[in-house]
Amino acid sequence: MFGNLKIGVRLIGGFLLVASFSAVVGFVGISNLSQINDKADDLYTKELMGLSHVKEVNTRLVEVGRARGNFLLATTQPEREAHQASMAKSMAAMKDHIDKARPLFVSARAAELFTAINSVSEDYQRELQRALALAATQKLQERDEALTQLLLSVREKANKMDDMLGELQTQKEARAKQAAVETEALYQASRTLMFGFIAGAVLLGIALGFVISRSITRPLHKAVEIADHLAEGDLSVQIEPGTRDETGQLLRAMQSMVAKLSQVVAEVNGGAEALASASEEVSATAQSLS
Repeated sequence: MFGNLKIGVRLIGGFLLVASFSAVVGFVGISNLSQINDKADDLYTKELMGLSHVKEVNTRLVEVGRARGNFLLATTQPEREAHQASMAKSMAAMKDHIDKARPLFVSARAAELFTAINSVSEDYQRELQRALALAATQKLQERDEALTQLLLSVREKANKMDDMLGELQTQKEARAKQAAVETEALYQASRTLMFGFIAGAVLLGIALGFVISRSITRPLHKAVEIADHLAEGDLSVQIEPGTRDETGQLLRAMQSMVAKLSQVVAEVNGGAEALASASEEVSATAQSLS
């Protein structure tokens, strides 16, 4: 089957086949890089941020409980109002983080949990308001000044810890976001580089196929033409090997063959001329004898 194909066709076909396999391998690599990039992006935008929002909900719930306790221990009406406003703010933040977290969870169980959380949250807020309304009718707490100052100091330290922990969380989220951005940038750069290498490899393979094919087929075509001239008895054909490869060796061998044939033909012609001269002498002698 392949023996009936020209050498140039076989060479070019082989290079094209190799280039095609290289292209397929490259595109598979790029596809896998794309999947890795998508997974890294999902790790931040869905998994990490989903966890962060759920944690924020839990933190805000703790804040509500702390503000509720402070409300019950308040010694002045403005203090009660401040703690009640703090609870309202924390409850609003809870709802906001729940809404942000919901689309980041995809399992059926998660959907059930968010539905249950909404129901329980509504009951919690309703009963909390009833409890606060009832507590507001009670007498304000009475504490001495030393205890009041000490509790204020404790609350201040707790608030500082909250702020520092929140800053740590913000730093970690920022670093995770930066890692996601760097991963995306690395993917884009790697994809561009791989596309460049694939295109270069394919073009180089095709170019090498044509160049190598022509470097083989042109001398062979020339050798065929020389053989045709020799078959017609033309020994004047000029042979210039030019290269040192196998095709050059073939042309030099044909050049030597033409030289040998020319020498043989010259010798044959010389012998024929001598024979003709001898024949003429014999004929002349025969006529003289006659």
